Amino acid sequence: MHRLREALGEGRAAFGAWTILPGSVPAELMGAVGFDCVIVDLQHGAVTTADLVPIVQALQLGGTPTVVRVPWTDEPTIMRVLDFGAVGVIVPMVNTPEEAARAASAARYPPLGIRSFGPTRGAFRGTDAANEDVVVMVMIETAEGLANVEAIAATDGVDGLFVGPMDLGLALGEPLDVTGTSAPVLEALDAVVAAARRAGRFVGTVSTGAEQARDLVGRGLQFVVLGADAGYLRAGTARERSTLAELRESFPGAGAS
Repeated sequence: MHRLREALGEGRAAFGAWTILPGSVPAELMGAVGFDCVIVDLQHGAVTTADLVPIVQALQLGGTPTVVRVPWTDEPTIMRVLDFGAVGVIVPMVNTPEEAARAASAARYPPLGIRSFGPTRGAFRGTDAANEDVVVMVMIETAEGLANVEAIAATDGVDGLFVGPMDLGLALGEPLDVTGTSAPVLEALDAVVAAARRAGRFVGTVSTGAEQARDLVGRGLQFVVLGADAGYLRAGTARERSTLAELRESFPGAGAS
């Protein structure tokens, strides 16, 4: 059993991060942090399916399981990323229980689903273990998905609901808010948590950092994404930009003859 499944099974809060940069070196650095999982973003990231195997391998060096956000409710892609070693998927823009059922079915072998047998990499422990370990999260980020959240949460094979606060806010007529803290979005988030609890599912979403992550766990969420590799790099380079400006101001004529 992998780290994410253990945390969810024990009722502990789980914390993850995105990787949106291609290549094994960024993934190796992310895998060494200790996240409960790292999410490889095939929807909005600069990563393609062809990049995935070395990224999964690099994350595994740090003992970190890989979850993949696939581009859409596409059964072949879901099966393929699991064959490459991902332990779970996040499926975006799920609007109906029928779409949720398609995603869940693609992630599990018969008799629980339609996943085709063909694991690409080693350490495969059998179809029963794969069915037990996989984590299927479907995203609630549209007005239609929110309206159908009770039925989506109750769909067999769905383990959790993952709220996309920015898209959901836009769908609810709100201006773009990268913090996901507008009143309509928080009200919708609470409704998703309530529906998930009734169905025995967990809820995840993104945060802007530790303070918001604490608030989200307090609201009943069990899985919170803290940041992304590109964001961490951007923050580091922003600090260096300030340092560079200070040094240039301190030594404007250094080296001049």
